[in-house]
Amino acid sequence: MKVVMTLLARDEADVVDAQVAFHLHAGVDFVVATDNRSEDGTTEILERYERAGYLHLIHEAGDDMRQDEWVTRMARLAATDFGADWVINSDADEFWWPRKGSLKDVLALVPDRYGVVRGCWRHFPPRPSEGGDELFAERMTARLCAPAHPGAKETIFHAHQKVAHRADPEIYVAA
Repeated sequence: MKVVMTLLARDEADVVDAQVAFHLHAGVDFVVATDNRSEDGTTEILERYERAGYLHLIHEAGDDMRQDEWVTRMARLAATDFGADWVINSDADEFWWPRKGSLKDVLALVPDRYGVVRGCWRHFPPRPSEGGDELFAERMTARLCAPAHPGAKETIFHAHQKVAHRADPEIYVAA
């Protein structure tokens, strides 16, 4: 089974290297990334993974953010050009963390009759940096907890959902 992650990034140099490395270690086999006009070193980081054979990079120069279109294109490429069985759509600041095993292990357990799985995401705001070389993720040990009703969608404390889906050359991904 092959797991491909799509990645949309713009000026994410502070997290994108850790994000890609984490997911490759967590069971993702390949990454299809779109870089939209980064000016902070993000492009160079992604190009390094591309040269190493772990990533296909698409450059988007447009001023307008066409997330649905770009993520759909990447998901379709994952299915048609990169042999994906499962596709995980992610932003550069999102980390898919399985409760047990690898992402590939978790997705392998999904019965064939299901084409999509949902995962909840929560905000883990980093503590302010005290200088030095501490990885940003080391400062993300506190999770924001809901003081209000957990279903209240107007608050950042609401549990948001992302999806991973089986590869499909005709998929449409809405942001």
